[in-house]
Amino acid sequence: MVSLERYNDLWIGTWGDQQRLGPVHRHQREQLVKLIAKLSVHTILDVGCGAGDNLAAIVQAMPGAIVSGTDLSTQALSMAEQRVPKGAFRPLDAEKERLNEQFDLVLCNQVIEHLVDDIAALRNIARMSKQWVLVATMRGRMRPSERLIGHYRNYSDAELRAKAEAADLEVLDIFGWGFPFYSPLYRTVTEWLPGGPPNGQFGTVQRTMGNLLYHLYRFNVPRRGDVVTMLAKPRNAS
Repeated sequence: MVSLERYNDLWIGTWGDQQRLGPVHRHQREQLVKLIAKLSVHTILDVGCGAGDNLAAIVQAMPGAIVSGTDLSTQALSMAEQRVPKGAFRPLDAEKERLNEQFDLVLCNQVIEHLVDDIAALRNIARMSKQWVLVATMRGRMRPSERLIGHYRNYSDAELRAKAEAADLEVLDIFGWGFPFYSPLYRTVTEWLPGGPPNGQFGTVQRTMGNLLYHLYRFNVPRRGDVVTMLAKPRNAS
């Protein structure tokens, strides 16, 4: 199990530029923002908000949105407060607790695969939502680098749906992204790079390669691939 201290260290060194500049994260962020903009929501909570990149993009696209974020990592929350000055940020262990308030939308992006009790976390997420729940995670075989950053599992669609339903969520849609260029083969090949997939601070070469891949990934087939998104709503939602 990855400790809280390790998560803080990951935000300081490993995840920073990858979350902000990595081509997969950029595309997924754009996809999430487009989907959220269609849902007519006003209050948004990001559970496991990290450094606030998703919330910053949401605020830019939806200036009237009231945004909040939670995370285990105090380092991540400190970064998020700087990135989204008008957001409200609080520490939260989603496996064990929830906020005593509800939001139009609760977002949880690339988090549940890091949690031992993902069903408990999904249940807490459901109870904090008035209308919508949007969860993104990973499909397919788990690679060594994913284990090193604290993944306990990747999901099949059937497993993700079953766990969401066990957490009192009604699943409306599950779809992927990434095929064919961010493919299972590509994910495996990057494991062979010295030090594994790119992480930490991006230099000139990493920024250039990231931009090239970002533009290449525009040609991925819609709704197919290993980056999986689930749209759901609480069963007790009006």
